[in-house]
Amino acid sequence: MYHRFFEEIAFTDKQKLDIQQAAKQADKRSLTLELERAIKLRDVQKVGTILLQGLQTFGPVCPLVLIQSCYEQVCNLYRTLTVEESVRLATLSDISLWTQAYAHDHSQETGFAQVFWIARHVCAKILRLGRLQFEQKSMNSPLRIYQEKHSGHYITLAEADIACDSAGYLINPEQAAFMTTLREEGTSLIAHAVDGASGSIARKPSLYDTSKLRLLADSATNVLHIHIPAGEKLSEQAVADSLLQAPRYFPNHSLAVCASWLLDPALLSVAEPSSNIVLFMQRFSKFPVPFQTPQIFERVFGFTATEDDIPRWKATTTLQRSIQRALSEGVVFRTMGGYLLLG
Repeated sequence: MYHRFFEEIAFTDKQKLDIQQAAKQADKRSLTLELERAIKLRDVQKVGTILLQGLQTFGPVCPLVLIQSCYEQVCNLYRTLTVEESVRLATLSDISLWTQAYAHDHSQETGFAQVFWIARHVCAKILRLGRLQFEQKSMNSPLRIYQEKHSGHYITLAEADIACDSAGYLINPEQAAFMTTLREEGTSLIAHAVDGASGSIARKPSLYDTSKLRLLADSATNVLHIHIPAGEKLSEQAVADSLLQAPRYFPNHSLAVCASWLLDPALLSVAEPSSNIVLFMQRFSKFPVPFQTPQIFERVFGFTATEDDIPRWKATTTLQRSIQRALSEGVVFRTMGGYLLLG
């Protein structure tokens, strides 16, 4: 299994050597035993905590050493869950992806920092099905998604006490232009609608008759969360194929949500309407999500990039230059949430 780990995960020769050497440098048996127990229980939080402890105690290569030491148990877990080998390999390829990302950000040094993220893969709580990754958990957004019984149309409503700026996007309460309200009495519901095209929340609430609506999800509802791994084109066909695969592994879920810079309607100002990223964005009905720095800057320019850096950045791609131009014209970029129906 020691060799299988290195055969299946695409490490460079240097990374393989660094992991092998780190495995010999200190006794990590107690951490390994703890990790084995946590994997058996599929305890993502515990797995992440153990990997973090290894990182902090023994250095950034240690999480890779610990995963390697428990790799047989990880593979057995996927087998027990009847996950196909191709899906297991695709899912665990994130180990390589984030090892390469660490090397890129640390002068080609070997290490792994995304310990709580990879804990989901180690516990088979997230699966990569083609181009996209899927994870089952609560929606965890202060929204209600309804479907009109007669027309089949979808309505997204904001819960109460959400602080919004003048454009209807999330902001700190002390800076709020308005706060959302929600009142229910019998079948009457008064709430603020969320515009599916822009993701903004209406300033004024509207009246709805819940007897004519079917509740699909609220913040506590278990839904599928879509994640978008780096490294490949987000082609229309690849996305469609992934969405078609999801019901096989998650048959009880018809609603999928995503939060990403790739859902920002402002992409229309920097990319062609026929581009992969715009076509992906348009699949979703949008809703606002909290963020500090718009994710588009770190993903397109680099993980250290902030909005202040962008005008002075030495742009090397068409998308980077388009974002610089859009910012100079006053375009506002946001990380955005969205949902779609599977099947």
